[in-house]
Amino acid sequence: MKIGPLLLPYTALLLLIVVTISFAIARYFDRRNERKIETPITIMFIVAVLVARLGFVLRYHSLYLNHPLTMLDIRDGGWDAQSGVIAAWVVALVIWQRDRAIRKAVAVTVGTASVLWLAGSVLLFINTSAQGSMPGNALRNLNGQQVTLSDFHGKPTVINFWATWCPPCQKEMPAMAHVQAQRPDVNFVFVNQGESPQVIQQFLAAGRLALNNVLLDPTQATARGFSVMGYPTTLFFDASGKLVYQHMGPLSEAALLHRLDETGTQGGGSLVK
Repeated sequence: MKIGPLLLPYTALLLLIVVTISFAIARYFDRRNERKIETPITIMFIVAVLVARLGFVLRYHSLYLNHPLTMLDIRDGGWDAQSGVIAAWVVALVIWQRDRAIRKAVAVTVGTASVLWLAGSVLLFINTSAQGSMPGNALRNLNGQQVTLSDFHGKPTVINFWATWCPPCQKEMPAMAHVQAQRPDVNFVFVNQGESPQVIQQFLAAGRLALNNVLLDPTQATARGFSVMGYPTTLFFDASGKLVYQHMGPLSEAALLHRLDETGTQGGGSLVK
C-alpha cells in the first residue's frame, strides 16, 4: 500500500488504522469525562509494540548478535504480534483495575482495537486465499530458457518480486541469498520487474549475490496478477502451490525465516499471526 512517498506493509497499515481509530475513541471519552484515557492508551500501545519487537528479537537472537543495531531496524518486518496483543491486554487490565472512573472508556477503546485487528487479519487472510494458487506463467531466466512457475510444485516456494533500482529490494537481497543457501527444502524464485538480463547480472555480480531461479517479468504481468502494489513483495506458497502469505516490504533474514516457519513450510502454520 502506498501513502504518498511511503510504502507500508499490510500489517503496518492495519496497525496504523487501529491506532488512529483507538485514539479517536479515546479523545471522544476524554471530552466527556474529567479523567483522561489518552495517556494510558498511549502507554498500552507503546508497551505492545516494544514487547512484539522484543519477542521477535529474542526468538531469533542469534541472527542479531553480530549486528546488534539491526534490532532497532523495525523495517525488517520482525514482530511477534501474539506477544504484543497479550501485552496490550495485560496493560489494559491493569489500567481497568486501578481506576473505576475510566473503566468503560478503556473497555470500549481496547475492545474496538481488538475487533479491528482481528477483522483486518481475517480480511488479509481472505484476500490472500482468494488470490489462489501458484500461477502457470511461462517466464525466461537469465540464460533465455523458459521456466513455468507452476513447475515449482512439490516443495514450499517463495516468489520475490523485485528490481535492481529498488532500495528496499537491494537491502533484503543478501538475506534472501543466505536463506536460499540454507534452505534447500524451499524453492526461492526471484521475479525481476522489467529489467534486462545484463542489468540484473551486473547487480548480482556487484553485490556478490549467488541467486538461483532469477526470472524476467518484462511486462510485469505476473506481478499484476497478484495485485502487487510495491516492491519488494514476497509470496509464500505451500508444497501444493497454494498461496498462504503475502508480504510487502523488505524482509530481514530473521523475518524471512519467521515467515517460513509461520506459513507452514515446516509441517504446519497459519497466516494470521
